[in-house]
Amino acid sequence: MSFRLVAVLLLAACARIAPPAPLAHVTPGPAPQPPGEPVYVGNPAASVHIETRALGISPDGYARWLAIARFYDAHGKGTLILANSNLQWIPSTGQAQWQNRMRYGQPSAIVSTDRDGPITLTVEPTFPKLKTVIVRTDTKSWRGARVVAGAIGPHLVQVGWFPYSAVPVRIARIGEHGDRVTLAKVSGGSSYLDPTVRPGAEYRYEVRREGTRPSATGIVHVPGPLPETTIANVSGSGAWLFYTVNPIGGEYYARLDPASIVRQAVAAHLHYVELRVAYGEFFEITAKAKQTIDAIVDGLESRGIGVIAWIVPRQVSYFDLRTALEAAEYRTVGGRHFTGLAIDAERGEDYMGDGRAAFASLGEYLRLVREAVGAHYLVIATVEDPFFEGLSNTTYPYRAIAESASVLQPMAYWRMMRRQPPKDVQQVEAEMLDSYDELLRVAGRKIPVSLGGQTSAITATGYPPASEIRASMEAAKRAGAIGEAFFAWNDTLPQQWAAIGGFRWGTLRR
Repeated sequence: MSFRLVAVLLLAACARIAPPAPLAHVTPGPAPQPPGEPVYVGNPAASVHIETRALGISPDGYARWLAIARFYDAHGKGTLILANSNLQWIPSTGQAQWQNRMRYGQPSAIVSTDRDGPITLTVEPTFPKLKTVIVRTDTKSWRGARVVAGAIGPHLVQVGWFPYSAVPVRIARIGEHGDRVTLAKVSGGSSYLDPTVRPGAEYRYEVRREGTRPSATGIVHVPGPLPETTIANVSGSGAWLFYTVNPIGGEYYARLDPASIVRQAVAAHLHYVELRVAYGEFFEITAKAKQTIDAIVDGLESRGIGVIAWIVPRQVSYFDLRTALEAAEYRTVGGRHFTGLAIDAERGEDYMGDGRAAFASLGEYLRLVREAVGAHYLVIATVEDPFFEGLSNTTYPYRAIAESASVLQPMAYWRMMRRQPPKDVQQVEAEMLDSYDELLRVAGRKIPVSLGGQTSAITATGYPPASEIRASMEAAKRAGAIGEAFFAWNDTLPQQWAAIGGFRWGTLRR
């Protein structure tokens, strides 16, 4: 699994550069362009138009406004950029979050604000360099409900009102039989979280600002309970597998061979695979990709190899959290489900951001996921490694994350954080033991740990040889880890697979 220094490997994007995204109707993709040049379907762009539409009010009380870049060539004919473009999205109020390019077909952003009134969005295409475009809207002209509610998961509902209220707000819940419960009085804010709901139930909510008449939401259908999953699902040997829905990507889903993936997993004696299925609000099992991804999940699970949904959160918001829960609730065509959630808790612009707010958001995201899924669902927190990165609870919220996680999974990439390869396998073993011990120290409690190892050549130190793979697993087992997962399937060499497959965990410590 990646962190800030390897974001490009996973998302093919850097800060503010929209990640390569897939257009379902573009198959096959165009021939690759020289490094750094835009990859077009059509002619080079000569102009850009920004298409906008109101997305309405979200259950966390934000007005959401979508902007999509549409490119045109010198003759006014539409052209698509599948990679290597850069646009700056600058809103006059609230915040703008760029979206995975494949979510809406081209570079796009969603502006969110809890303030009522005019919004101006300045869009600066810096690569290719084109004329700046300014678009405007006014939330006071939007139609639709301004008090809304939605279930994040079977144990958590969010109620939102727009705009932000500085005066107290009272929230009440009306059950299926008309029973009414006053939940809270909120002094300022734009949303309320209700953790007292019953899985499978239906509710309505009533919001009353002080001095005004009450407003009611529509009916909220709470999802049914999730299947019980345990830490046994993340024990032993595992691997991270990612794909893209961009037809020009090397990991394009249509190039995956489900039968070959299953054969490799069986040969390597894997117990589980962590499959990336969501990036922020973008659920990557698209309608086009579903058949291939379902074949992988059904094929692996039919051979006793669990598949854990790997989620990359970007902000603590209703729709980001809802996407994570969509993975937990997902069913393949064969009726199988994921055997847990792995939350990729990372800092940086491609992830949860930087600074104090981002620090708090990492722990808050895990807390809300736990509340939403309930106590009996496996939640793995994939965390930045405190030993290799020199982090503590003042720079990364290990204790807060550990309170909500079932398992901690540090990205203990022993070759990535150095300029020279390890001098011998004993050094690898010692450092993996130190990684395990330091993680438990900063977590502040005894919690199951599955170490995150590396097979990829993430930096110039190259691919770890089979001897280092074996050493890392020996150290993980000796330390008391429940297993080790390797980043990443996509780059693992035959000799590395052999080393993983040749290792036996035996009786694992729980």
